[in-house]
Amino acid sequence: MRKHRLLPTFILFALPLSAAGPVAAQGGEMGQGEANISVRSDVTLSVKGTGGTSSERLAKLGQAVSDQMGEIRTCYRQLVKDTPEVMGKLRFRIRLDKENEKDKKPELEVLDQSAGSEPLIACVTQTLVKAKYTDVGRPASAFLAMTFDNSRARGQAEMQQRAAKLAHVDVRDTLSGLREANWATEGDEVKFRVRADAVQPNDAVGVVMNWIRRNYAPFLDCRRRSEQGGKSPEGDIEIDVSVDAKGQAKVKYGAVTVEHTRARTCTEPLFKKLPFDKPSAPVNAKLDIHFAK
Repeated sequence: MRKHRLLPTFILFALPLSAAGPVAAQGGEMGQGEANISVRSDVTLSVKGTGGTSSERLAKLGQAVSDQMGEIRTCYRQLVKDTPEVMGKLRFRIRLDKENEKDKKPELEVLDQSAGSEPLIACVTQTLVKAKYTDVGRPASAFLAMTFDNSRARGQAEMQQRAAKLAHVDVRDTLSGLREANWATEGDEVKFRVRADAVQPNDAVGVVMNWIRRNYAPFLDCRRRSEQGGKSPEGDIEIDVSVDAKGQAKVKYGAVTVEHTRARTCTEPLFKKLPFDKPSAPVNAKLDIHFAK
């Protein structure tokens, strides 16, 4: 009789179990007309067999696990309510060893997990242990990989990536002993240069330039206003900027070569209205603004 060698089998249960459940506002139900914020969560499962598990047993084991995905989805939704930033993967090994003990609970081993997933592991493990495996021939074992994702976590991750990109300022040392950074709006309508003495805190240039890059739109509007009356907006504005440890700024204007007086009256209030990041220590920097023609 010819012996057949069982190869590892892979079964993929692509279960996009999406759930868009509303997150209730604290302190009671939302009033009529208020926004109803929901978080959409998705859970997918893949099952990969080991070399000693036949395809028939693996299929039944995978079905027994997939039948629990509704409860596993609930586990994740409950976690997302409190900690929506948790997303990633869980990886288990599930094993049914005893041939004649159909009611024997499976052995579960956590092989991999994402940060902050401990409450999820406890809930998922409890769900898998109480599942029905009576139709699964034994011995049988498989690797379970679950992917957890939700809309709020994705949005938060994207915001963090944008913030990290924005926070990076290319500061260079000049021959005159200053630290300097330059930035311009798309189309070069407004150009900015920030300089600080080397004795200033290391983040002096970055604090001012990051503020500029977050708030450049009002400066574009000030340039547009400087065109009114048929005047040319082209020119330069020199400003000394001081930011205290609380992120509050004071400014002192130097030379202004823009013809229209609105170049100053429009830009000056922005420094009080738009908050700065808190520096490591009070900083002083020079800001040069150029309005293009």
